[in-house]
Amino acid sequence: MKNEIKSLTGLRGIVALWVAFFHFSFFRNEFIQDIVGKGYVAVDIFFVLSAFLLTVSYSDKFKNLNYKAIEVFYKKRVNRIYPVYIISVVFIALFLMKTSIAGFLINASLLQCFFNPDYLLNVVYWSLSTEWVCYLIFPFMLWLVLHYKIRSEILIIASLVLRFALPYIPDHLYIGSEHPMQVGESPRYLDLPYGLVSLLRTVSSYFLGIGIALLPPFKTKKENLFLYIILLLFGFMLFVEKGLLFIPLLSALMIKYLYEGNSNYLKAFLETKAVYFLGNISYSLYIIHYMVKKQNFIVVNSYHLNNLLLISFSLLLSYFSYMLIERKVKVFKV
Repeated sequence: MKNEIKSLTGLRGIVALWVAFFHFSFFRNEFIQDIVGKGYVAVDIFFVLSAFLLTVSYSDKFKNLNYKAIEVFYKKRVNRIYPVYIISVVFIALFLMKTSIAGFLINASLLQCFFNPDYLLNVVYWSLSTEWVCYLIFPFMLWLVLHYKIRSEILIIASLVLRFALPYIPDHLYIGSEHPMQVGESPRYLDLPYGLVSLLRTVSSYFLGIGIALLPPFKTKKENLFLYIILLLFGFMLFVEKGLLFIPLLSALMIKYLYEGNSNYLKAFLETKAVYFLGNISYSLYIIHYMVKKQNFIVVNSYHLNNLLLISFSLLLSYFSYMLIERKVKVFKV
């Protein structure tokens, strides 16, 4: 893999901030709300970006199923996500929310996607659970793709077909559900954070990330023009309900251009110190912001100013989390 692509780190930061505004704020201005209110689809961008980077990092290592390579992969994934995560779980269980032993163990083991969402100690944990399952199967998924030479186009089409079907799959297929099975479209297109359907949503994004990563490099004299067109289409699709189906695909294409392409205005923006810093603390921000949100702090009477202050407080906490936990604490030596 290339050295770190700062623009992709910056992209992760923008996406995390989008999620934070989605959870904190509601705007009466329809134009702004159409953007902020679609923040739930930002999680799919996280999934696609993760799958893309893992594919370009491990495509050589997983051509053959090697136990040592898989072991190292798992250890690195634990080191990346578990320290901040488990500290947040313990903190919530001790100080913020009453939970049963079963609920604590389900959260601590990242198995929430298989159980009743009432067990969630933090709303955003559903995505960490589904991505952890994808981490577990990723080496075998990538090996199958490489070994049987499955075409990238097939993975991309399979992702789109699965994504199109997701809103029609019952969203309460999990252990402990007391709901009768029903099939009907989600009231918010693709906002599917519970049960088996949330796992399928993540798998769909992984298909897309792997497929785009394995496509031949884009070679064109007007690659920057295509990138800006993709960005414009991305913005347009936010205002078309069914257009959200294509947001992950457009994001994947954008990620590939940022990874392989030349300098451009978008890349320059994402590589600025502030945005890059935001990307570095994005994982902690993703976990911490909703913990702050749930406390319903009122610092000032102005709704939007209060939310802005709480998001700023979340950013501050995320900085300390990044510096003191993410950078310092490792479960395994690899």
